[in-house]
Amino acid sequence: MCGVYTHSGYAHFIVQDTKPRDIAVANVRDRVVHRLLYDYMTPIWDKTFIYDAWSCRPGKGLHAAIDRSQSFMRRYPDAWVWRADIKKMFDSINQVTMKQLLRRRIKDPKALYLLDTIINSYENELASKQASKQASKQGLPIGNLTSQIMANIYLNEFDRYIVHTKKPLAYLRYGDDWLCFVSDLNELEQIRGESRDFLTNQLSLTINPKIDQIQRTCKGVSYLGVQIWPNGKRLLPQTRYRVAQRLDQTNVASYRALVSSQDGTKHLKRLDWKLLK
Repeated sequence: MCGVYTHSGYAHFIVQDTKPRDIAVANVRDRVVHRLLYDYMTPIWDKTFIYDAWSCRPGKGLHAAIDRSQSFMRRYPDAWVWRADIKKMFDSINQVTMKQLLRRRIKDPKALYLLDTIINSYENELASKQASKQASKQGLPIGNLTSQIMANIYLNEFDRYIVHTKKPLAYLRYGDDWLCFVSDLNELEQIRGESRDFLTNQLSLTINPKIDQIQRTCKGVSYLGVQIWPNGKRLLPQTRYRVAQRLDQTNVASYRALVSSQDGTKHLKRLDWKLLK
């Protein structure tokens, strides 16, 4: 397959969540290749990630990330917490940097050829859209399975910088959304400024100014669709609304687990009535 495989184009659709997202969907043939590469990369890279990277990893997940966040808040109720995320994460990933990071641990030329082909497929797509002869050199398609592990590989550089260089009381990341706990406000402000510089200079990423907040842990934090306090948590109103709008027979089990784990059992009957309607 090395030197022969070419990636087809993408179908696109917009998902309106907290913000509109352009989902690029590859065809079935390409998705098979994505799955093979994902299964190949996971055992190579997952062991290099910090423990508290919780998205798109075996044995991790959204509910566990929320529980872990609350455990940190209980442990450090008098600390300060910085919550932030990346502005247009997948669109901003530098493809040259991404390829360099992949080559740190992957040496098989066939695997690297396939990975480069998948990355370049989106580069070519962007260049075509822009009617430009020069490719963008930025971005990964949100819809690709390989993009999930590549995003973790990319942000692993930031994770390790925070944990091993800045050494906060605690740090947790889910997707491109993180919490950082520090006992002293001035120290946390300094960490925030230096982290911005690291993201810009090393990874070509920018913190989203709309989600870049520092506050006392004891006051709680809105994170991953949930309002979390050291001794309690509840779904945010907008999260409940999205659950109600999207509820159907295919996802009811997942949504029941989300609602029961965050809001207790009192809201489960509402979901059941909504489903019957």
